[in-house]
Amino acid sequence: MKQPLLFISALLLLLGLLATSSAQASHIQAAEISYLPLGGSQYKVYFRVYRDCGGALFNSINPRLVYRTTACSTTPGSDLAMTLVSGSYHIGNDYCSTVGAPCGSGLPTNYETGLFETTITLPAGQWTLSVTLNARPTLGNVNAGSGDIYTEATLDNRNGIVNASPVFSSTSQVVSFVGWNLPTTFSEQATDPDGDSLTYELVAPLLGCSEPITYKSFASATLVDPADPTCYTAVPATTYSPTFPLMSFNVTGACPLRQIQPYFDFNRANGAITMRPALYNSAVNSPDNKNVVAVKVSEYRRSINSQGRQVVTLVGSIRRDMLFTVVDCGNNQNPVIAPITVNNSPATQPVTDVIPVVAGQLVSVRLRGTDVNSGQVLTMSSNVEQVLPNSEFTSAPPSVSPTVQIDWIPPLSLSPGLYYCTVTTSDSNCPIKGIQTQTLTFRVSSPALATQSAKAAIAVAAVPTPFQAQVSFTLAQPGIRPVLVFDQLGRQVATLQSLPSGRCSGALRPTFRLAYTWPAPPMAGR
Repeated sequence: MKQPLLFISALLLLLGLLATSSAQASHIQAAEISYLPLGGSQYKVYFRVYRDCGGALFNSINPRLVYRTTACSTTPGSDLAMTLVSGSYHIGNDYCSTVGAPCGSGLPTNYETGLFETTITLPAGQWTLSVTLNARPTLGNVNAGSGDIYTEATLDNRNGIVNASPVFSSTSQVVSFVGWNLPTTFSEQATDPDGDSLTYELVAPLLGCSEPITYKSFASATLVDPADPTCYTAVPATTYSPTFPLMSFNVTGACPLRQIQPYFDFNRANGAITMRPALYNSAVNSPDNKNVVAVKVSEYRRSINSQGRQVVTLVGSIRRDMLFTVVDCGNNQNPVIAPITVNNSPATQPVTDVIPVVAGQLVSVRLRGTDVNSGQVLTMSSNVEQVLPNSEFTSAPPSVSPTVQIDWIPPLSLSPGLYYCTVTTSDSNCPIKGIQTQTLTFRVSSPALATQSAKAAIAVAAVPTPFQAQVSFTLAQPGIRPVLVFDQLGRQVATLQSLPSGRCSGALRPTFRLAYTWPAPPMAGR
């Protein structure tokens, strides 16, 4: 059963579940910069921006990339126009299927994201790349000041370093609704194309270069339990900060006076965020419910210097401004993931426990979504194939209790340590879906024994034989294996690769026979 909602009685007004976007709005809600080396000293720089669907269209937004090697100590020397990438638009989907994905003036509040790009030459130096746009919305936790939204990325490409920036995972939340008084988990996980080590930190949003935005103060107040007006909680005066960017508490103790504990947790190792918003203003489209949260991801590269010592160098960083809007979800509860099973073990473990795995060996994790709200249809997705090499995600159709599976064989070359992926579960609540993103933690260790020597090839019969344009099958044992394809004359005509679960498929000509070896012997011409 849902725990009694807490509210500040002075703010209790008529609720508008589908607050509409202002026709006059031209608000930029979130933004981030990333970059990719093209060779030589050239880089492709990307600027992703999230706009309020009720505001200015992307074709009226004209970002310019500012680049300098002097941090903020001098006026920037140069800037470049950025071009909108055709077809890069995406509309937010936090609403249920009945509402759909509205985007336009007078429609329910939503966002649209678009991508801008430019190509730039950056000789060896310590570079700061930035974009400033006008029209940050009025917010409940910070003073908007000039209204500008500024974001930046850094690059240190001295000493011959070639570097691609980290990139936020496609499943991370940027502009999102969060339920009033609901425990909520999100993820700001990023990946690095170069395999550099990443650290995460909460930072103050910026109005300009080295110009942090100032946080608002929250006066002392009394939180009243609507189910029992004699039961209350006293909240002391508070100033928001990067690490406590919105009112988020756990409430404990007995009536009449209950106690609160701040509850905004951020994991510096993987970017996971946990909160329980306690402040909600039911006035339609109230800025009190809108909170900006900013995260910075720094990347460090390990190398060996001329004295044979390991050196750790900060080679770059990216930032992201996020917008979390608190909403009243009524009686809906967010979905959760039930205790998981690992490698078909009859025992279960909490999804938050570390999952041990040995490099070169398969680990299979089964995850089941659950929801205390009867009849909710759940959908589960994962970023595992994006962030963990040699991994496979087996999805399930939306249902009241879907079960999905993650199969992963860490490469033998993978360094021992902790590795992360996320699983997102959403329900079918209307008008706003409940969403949770759970971070899974794997502890990779080195194999105790040397790898086996190459085995002889094993023939696998294709069914049906002869087959037509497509063939699929499952190997007797799970694993990522090369699959050599021969015709009836014994000539090799193709090479496929099985997935971690052992499944394999491919588009081939008829009358082939299939064979694989594990591990694969050296092949001529490779």
